[in-house]
Amino acid sequence: MRDFRFIILVVFTWLGGAVTLSGCDDTSSNANNVNNVNNINNINNVNNINNINNINNVNNQDGGPDGDVTDAGDDADADGGTVDPTPVPFTVLTYNVGHGDAEYPNYPLRLWSQSYEDYVGSVIRQMAPDIVVLQEVLSGKTCEIFNEIDPNKTCYEWDTRLRPAMRLIGPGYSVVCDQREQVECIGVKIAFGTIDGVEPGAYVETGAHTPALPLPGCNWAAGECDNDRCDDESTVSDVLVHTAAGPLRVVHMHPSAQVSAFVSGDPCRARQLRQVFENGIVPGDVSMVRPGEQALILGDWNVGLEVYGVRTMFGPSEADDVWYQYIGCPTCVFTDLDPRDGGGQRYSTTSANAWVGIVAIDHVVTTNEITGSCVVHDDDGMPNTTRLDSGYPYLNQLGDSRIDHYGISCEMTIFPPAR
Repeated sequence: MRDFRFIILVVFTWLGGAVTLSGCDDTSSNANNVNNVNNINNINNVNNINNINNINNVNNQDGGPDGDVTDAGDDADADGGTVDPTPVPFTVLTYNVGHGDAEYPNYPLRLWSQSYEDYVGSVIRQMAPDIVVLQEVLSGKTCEIFNEIDPNKTCYEWDTRLRPAMRLIGPGYSVVCDQREQVECIGVKIAFGTIDGVEPGAYVETGAHTPALPLPGCNWAAGECDNDRCDDESTVSDVLVHTAAGPLRVVHMHPSAQVSAFVSGDPCRARQLRQVFENGIVPGDVSMVRPGEQALILGDWNVGLEVYGVRTMFGPSEADDVWYQYIGCPTCVFTDLDPRDGGGQRYSTTSANAWVGIVAIDHVVTTNEITGSCVVHDDDGMPNTTRLDSGYPYLNQLGDSRIDHYGISCEMTIFPPAR
């Protein structure tokens, strides 16, 4: 949820108004027994949400979803040699599963309703993307500092259950999270590829390479951050995935967010973006993407290019400049696959401050050789789509605890490097 709430502060300062954020009670423990939502209409059979389950069928054309990851690259030709690997289609999902509710301080910006988490997880598992990146996942670091006694809350018996990232993504995946706070997680379907250094199907809580923060750390949720520091949780992280079409670098983006109307957070955010593309932002570090390497860079970038003018009234945004330096220019090797309307305008990716215009801060970027198209799952934006949680039967009880980002799913094809 760490996004552009500062816009509200600016505009309402102009208007002389005020903003009140409200929450809701954990109604999952009331007489309706919301926690039994998994037993209502067989909730795991979440079908026909924009036909999102149909994207499952593009995996491993020569082997199906259970095909060996080397199927496309180990076919022998007539004289006993091998043929070049063939292009491999794959599917992707990026989804920030945090929200803005502060009613339950033990769960800052995190899913606290177990029934809601169960539903969101069922939708993700039904989509079954080959690669999924989730931002603002509930971490053990959150749960271990108090004793949750309500079984309808997500920290209940947290140390005896699967971690939330595994609960959301489901079986059949290798899953890793960042090395800083374990709130940014990557899942790779075993049938699609293997994460370098990770056993297929394993959960490695700190398995994603995470470079050091380029500025001293601070606690964003506690209001400690300023332009001289980086949010402790803010992260750019990466893994190398071995696929039938060759290696694929997956970079998970969630750099520092805006702090307030007068504190952009941009110095840290810009440096974190540069860590993806440049060497030595932190002395001794090398860039996360390397020349000649196929790459998929996606997540909540906290870069809203369409609202540049609003965000920069108190100073320039170097992070936006980094974007235009490396992505989409005539000589750039990276292309954004952000969903757009017929006029080329991006669709918003969050409900927060949507009234101000296009707020697209979640992005999907690839090296130019990877092709594809993406969908923003939003009720009122991209046509013929709905938010991924729209079928949850108790949305009206969530208030500000509803996930405020829209998931982006993509169908892509990775082409093997030329030999």
